[in-house]
Amino acid sequence: MNRAQAYGDGLFETMRIHRGLILHPEEHYFRLMSGMRILRMQIPSSWSPEGWLQALELDKLDRSLDYRLRLTVWRKGKLGYAPEPESGVDWAVEASALDGIGYPIPVNRPLLGLFQEHRKNSGLLANLKTTSAVLYVLAAGFSREQGVDDVLLLNPENQVIEAGKSNVMLLQGDTLITPPLSSGALKGVMREVVIGLSSKLGLSVREEAFSPFTLQQSDELWLTNALHGVSAVRQFRKTEFGCAKAELMQALVQERAQTAQFQ
Repeated sequence: MNRAQAYGDGLFETMRIHRGLILHPEEHYFRLMSGMRILRMQIPSSWSPEGWLQALELDKLDRSLDYRLRLTVWRKGKLGYAPEPESGVDWAVEASALDGIGYPIPVNRPLLGLFQEHRKNSGLLANLKTTSAVLYVLAAGFSREQGVDDVLLLNPENQVIEAGKSNVMLLQGDTLITPPLSSGALKGVMREVVIGLSSKLGLSVREEAFSPFTLQQSDELWLTNALHGVSAVRQFRKTEFGCAKAELMQALVQERAQTAQFQ
């Protein structure tokens, strides 16, 4: 048993592979490096951007398919809470083929529910993709029971922070609103990409906390993640949403993905 299995002492990155390349690799790489530093893990000396790509063994994948690639990194060492000094890390790479090539166009139109049984706390650890994922497991189980595609997660202040598999963004007029990282939201790669592209659609971005009731005042409700890009929620409870701007944003995300490699 390793420390990720025993204690959740690990991180993971879930990436989309298209034509043998990671989409948005810089964002994934620097998020992982930042997370490892926060958890005080030793970063392998060979993990320059180029060395890290070699560790993923992308050359073994069929370039005609898109893949979901998960990289899991955990601290080496004996069991026991206290990590051993200079213990280094181990990692594993898993790949599974995806349906379709590139991000979905037209965008996915999921049904959304609300998960209220447990709350997610804020803080630096809340922004990381750690292998301690019990909250997300319970949220996914609740989604299945309720017959919805995903659910909103709340923090102790009853503010929306993210969905079970995605970051959340509200479109109100020409303003895109997304929960701040300080509220407990995951530091999502696609969240960062969409914020960076928003001005190309004439959208301003506001990072602020909001309650589930705010959703009823929105024109569109977006879910963003590295596998699917932008999804436009079809319905949350009795409120239905549009998808016109989400389609335009997805096209920009797809265009960026073709060229955004390590500089």
